[in-house]
Amino acid sequence: MIEILVTSFPFVLRVMYLRWRGMPVTLYNVHRALFLWFVLALIVFFAVFYYYPKSYTGLVPYRTVPVVAETGGTVTEIFVKGGDHVKAGDPLFAIENTSELAKVEYSQRKVDEVDAAIGAAHLEVETAAASLAAAQAALKQAELTLADHLELQARGSAAYQHSQMERAKSQSDSRKAEVDAAASRLATAEIQETAILPAQLESARASLKQAQVELDKTRVHSFVDGTVEQLALNVGARAAQAAMSPAMMIVPDRSRREKARIVAEFSQVSRAELYEGMAAEIACESNFNIAMKNTVLPARITRIQEPISSGQMAPTGRLMEPSERAKRGQVVAHLDLVHPEHQDLLVPGSGCIVQTYTTHLKGPLEGSMTAHVIEALGIIKAVGLRIKAWLGLASGIGLAGSSH
Repeated sequence: MIEILVTSFPFVLRVMYLRWRGMPVTLYNVHRALFLWFVLALIVFFAVFYYYPKSYTGLVPYRTVPVVAETGGTVTEIFVKGGDHVKAGDPLFAIENTSELAKVEYSQRKVDEVDAAIGAAHLEVETAAASLAAAQAALKQAELTLADHLELQARGSAAYQHSQMERAKSQSDSRKAEVDAAASRLATAEIQETAILPAQLESARASLKQAQVELDKTRVHSFVDGTVEQLALNVGARAAQAAMSPAMMIVPDRSRREKARIVAEFSQVSRAELYEGMAAEIACESNFNIAMKNTVLPARITRIQEPISSGQMAPTGRLMEPSERAKRGQVVAHLDLVHPEHQDLLVPGSGCIVQTYTTHLKGPLEGSMTAHVIEALGIIKAVGLRIKAWLGLASGIGLAGSSH
């Protein structure tokens, strides 16, 4: 208890005085010094613990990506093993795909069939156009013949014969019907070529695309850059489709910003003294070593989470009772390392002790002698943090009992 040692000087001075005067050291002779020692220790304890919040729940966070199959099936190939580093798009494992291949083949045949029908429809349009042209030529010839007979009738020529004119009219009407029929066949062929068959082709291509998508699902790829961990998959096993029991886990590569991030919980009472930019030190268990090199690292608070998790409400079928949330939540603070070269020293998932320091006291005490004294007391917490790191090392190696 460094605070007790720091505040023991009244008692020490009193004992030294009594020894110098040759007086006996009794409880009666030192009771005022003991009381003053107690008062000073109480003041220092309160100041240090209030103005220098500490957390034992520091954590180096990292993300994981569970890998599951989008379609059920038997695993036929595994392309990675535990510890492999993969890039986004790299194949991870394959599933039996016989039915998916058959669907792709069938859909491709449907596309080819419609393509052939479009070619045939083009020829049919050309044939219908030629038939229309022939019918129009025959109609023109019939109209010329009818015109000749009408002219003979109008002149009253002896060459005019009523029966021949009637045949010419009948032939002209027949040719007009043939033209109309040919035009109708051409229009039908054009609609078939330009509207119906293209729509069928798009539908067939969509079916092919869907079949290809289903086929692609039988080969699972990575969506992130990261390291494969916890590979629980064998050839011949059934591929899991539930995220609660993934086939493997991928730990994504952390960015430089993520590598420097630590998250810690503080008492709600500490919220009044915590602020963004506040100086801090972290000591992570995975960095404890006999030389204590790179064990305590400087950091700063970069963000304080405003809401407290214990107060969150989710939609349920009953009203919430405050007594159900009797356990108070913590204030969550995000810290970043001060020096970029320390980023690679943090082990993902490591537990850390976080000690904050009030380097510039604000409020009524700002600039006063009391404020300077309180700010100077930070040395006590700094020494205490290093002692706790030594004790953590002793506990971790089993010297002070099991760490679990």
